Amino acid sequence: MEKLFRIRDAVIAAVSPLDDEEVALRDAAGRYLAGPALARVPAPPDTCSAMDGYAIRAEDVRGACTLAVTGARYAGDAAGAALAPGAAVRIFTGAPLPPGADTVVREEATRPDGERVRFLEAARRGDNVRLAGEDVVAGGLALEAGARLGARQAALLAAVRADPVRVRRRARVAVLSTGDEVVTGRTPDSNGVAVAGLVRALGAEVERRAVEDRLDAVAAAISDAARRCDAVLTIGGVSIGERDHVPAALAGLGADVRVHGVPMKPGKPFLFALLGATPVLGLPGSPSACLAAFEVFARPALLARAGAARRFRLSAPVRLAEATAGKPGRARLLWARLEGDGRARPLGKDAAQVRGPALADAILLVPADAGDLHAGAEVTAWLLGDDA
Repeated sequence: MEKLFRIRDAVIAAVSPLDDEEVALRDAAGRYLAGPALARVPAPPDTCSAMDGYAIRAEDVRGACTLAVTGARYAGDAAGAALAPGAAVRIFTGAPLPPGADTVVREEATRPDGERVRFLEAARRGDNVRLAGEDVVAGGLALEAGARLGARQAALLAAVRADPVRVRRRARVAVLSTGDEVVTGRTPDSNGVAVAGLVRALGAEVERRAVEDRLDAVAAAISDAARRCDAVLTIGGVSIGERDHVPAALAGLGADVRVHGVPMKPGKPFLFALLGATPVLGLPGSPSACLAAFEVFARPALLARAGAARRFRLSAPVRLAEATAGKPGRARLLWARLEGDGRARPLGKDAAQVRGPALADAILLVPADAGDLHAGAEVTAWLLGDDA
């Protein structure tokens, strides 16, 4: 896979990230941080209880004993007066510890006794206490540059009051499906549906259209899209057939074609060019080849454009559930289903298949020098997420 990944890395290196802007946290979903996000307040903001129970001094509960209860603290209360030696304060999860308290004994280890509380065992200093700033200290790093802001990340930034945030501008991506058969509707534009959905899953906005098999029409569509969008993805028309107009259209527009043809199966006709500063990624028209080329090249390139720090799928070694045949010469990508025992079962081999990618939760990477693989052979799998 080394040669293939060198090409991929060159494509990524040619793509520059978008400008940044400051936006309210509520408007940042799906965006990527342009710089590190720092905590403006600590998390948690106060030393607080992690349990419902009683705040005490650990030295007062060295074994079973009874203490007077002198008050109560709820989440949202101020820390209040200091805890007197030999006393306990009723406390609830999230409430700040009163000064002097160093431990919370969970309610299940106590028994109420009028205005007093009986402790059933010795307390350990620091139990069930969350220290102020133990998650993130004030001024500390909450999230690194390039982090994507999903729901959990937004929750963290809200907790440390990192609002507004500086993020990369949301990418606008054109998806151009070429072919008279798609324009007329004789062939459903399944590739356009898939690619547009995958692009939206990266947080980008999508413009999608179909373009007829005429050189002037393809050139005009690419030129118009490159003027208005941050990246252009074409589908079909990148091979050497009579109606494969994308390479000629780019040449006529003066584009800098960096890649045309890659050592992988499926997806060999993939094309990459720069039209001015706008990346143009030409995906093959066969469904499996289109999606394989998207995964290897277009997805990481678009993530680089969006300013993402993480650009590649998570990977893991897996063993084949069954043998698979193949010839050495090009790296092979196989759609696969992961079984309950962790083995991977390949799903078909044809570049035109649609069902295999739909059922897959992994892509298997077979090196160029590998031929037939036996059941139990170990390969690398890219793990597909919910956007697959």
